[in-house]
Amino acid sequence: MEMCEQPLYVSRRLFRNLWQQYRIYADRIELRSCVGKKILPLDDVLDVEVRPPVVIGDLLRGKGFARSLPLKLDLADFFRHVAVHRKSGWIRHICITPDDPDRFVEICRSITNKQE
Repeated sequence: MEMCEQPLYVSRRLFRNLWQQYRIYADRIELRSCVGKKILPLDDVLDVEVRPPVVIGDLLRGKGFARSLPLKLDLADFFRHVAVHRKSGWIRHICITPDDPDRFVEICRSITNKQE
């Protein structure tokens, strides 16, 4: 994996994301928290979408059981958030709350479309 150093997007640290920082690079998404950094290679990401609050509500919205119980790194149950669906790994569904969910998804999708 080539590590591009200039981020395309850096989420501001806010209460709703528990002062964590989410970064998008040309080849990966980085989820930075006080306990460390999780790297999601973009070639491992199947889908990225903006979701409404109350993550468990996705079960009632027809998203299925697995997407209703994702790893939540912040206060995704209370705010519009980004749902990341991965191809592999123990945890395939992750919900995060960047400062601008729409922009975060737009940038992720533009990068993944260029890679295809």
